[in-house]
Amino acid sequence: MSSVALLRTRPRLRDAFAALALILATGATSQAAGPSFAASAAYRNLVKNSGGIKTLSSVVDVQTKLRGFPPITLRLHGHSYYEAPLKSATVFENVPGPLKKMLSDSPSIAPAAAWGDVYEVTIESDVAGKSTFHLVPKDAASNLDHIDALVNDASGLVEEYDFESKNGASTTTYNSYTVVSGYPLVTSQTGTSHGHGYNADVTTSFSNYEINGQLPAGAFDKE
Repeated sequence: MSSVALLRTRPRLRDAFAALALILATGATSQAAGPSFAASAAYRNLVKNSGGIKTLSSVVDVQTKLRGFPPITLRLHGHSYYEAPLKSATVFENVPGPLKKMLSDSPSIAPAAAWGDVYEVTIESDVAGKSTFHLVPKDAASNLDHIDALVNDASGLVEEYDFESKNGASTTTYNSYTVVSGYPLVTSQTGTSHGHGYNADVTTSFSNYEINGQLPAGAFDKE
């Protein structure tokens, strides 16, 4: 799991915010989750990490460096909101034109507790204390082809995401965490995003987390 003239996205810019949605699991393992992955230590710890989180909000700052000549660095500022079990949104205060295509391509990921409902899930590898989960959307209409999530077995923290979309866009993010009120939450991400007409390096920071607080009215109006 997480997070900006107002442009609202469904959780768009998911190359930067994908981790936020993932860490916002409800703490209950999906009934549809098969034992092949749900019984793994990595998955159990992943879900456990966010048990008890019902709402979450954060401030998000994003720096995007578009590769090219000359390279262009653009910044976004906004807020990300989550409400259990599956509602999430990110609101930006400004979105420069060159980033709009990247935002429209950006993928999302469901909370860990819902993986068995939303995806076909397999564990591709479990090496050196880290498991790679391969997630394929059950919804045939999804633009997302698959997600690979590298999870530390002992901590249950997702260290890396790799997203591949059906239109050829791809996103990779690496996550750093800080414990906030007893919960390990993503506080920074670095990664890359590639798609038709753009090639970018993205750095994101999450701050001012509020856990189980009152969310702004209309936070999800433009989902």
